[in-house]
Amino acid sequence: MRQKSLRNTLIAAVLTLAASAAFGQDTETIATIPFAFRAVGNDLPAGPYKVVPTAGSPTLRLLNTDTGESVFIHAKAPISASKAQRPRLIFQCGGEEGCALATLWSGSDSGLTFATPKLTANQRERRETVYLDRFKAK
Repeated sequence: MRQKSLRNTLIAAVLTLAASAAFGQDTETIATIPFAFRAVGNDLPAGPYKVVPTAGSPTLRLLNTDTGESVFIHAKAPISASKAQRPRLIFQCGGEEGCALATLWSGSDSGLTFATPKLTANQRERRETVYLDRFKAK
């Protein structure tokens, strides 16, 4: 009985991974970011970015589709919400540093937080949200 349960669990896990891989191959997630920003120490220009999560890791790849340049950024911590919402990037803006990537919400109930610069007491923080669009790859 125990072997049958283990086998069923393994089959379910393999099917889940296969479905995830198939979903990842035929869709892309793009964010058009209208301002220059920082992402964990990297200065990045405004433009369209393909957002590519790294499977099994809290690392994210941002690929500028205009220039072809990309950076890998490591998340500070995973986070979760009580309900699923539209996929989006949230930026912390304020001070001399401009805007910095603070949070990625995947569109499910999970996300990632990233290290952001500390603001001084006289710097006012504001948040900017950029929504992600999913579409079929051509």
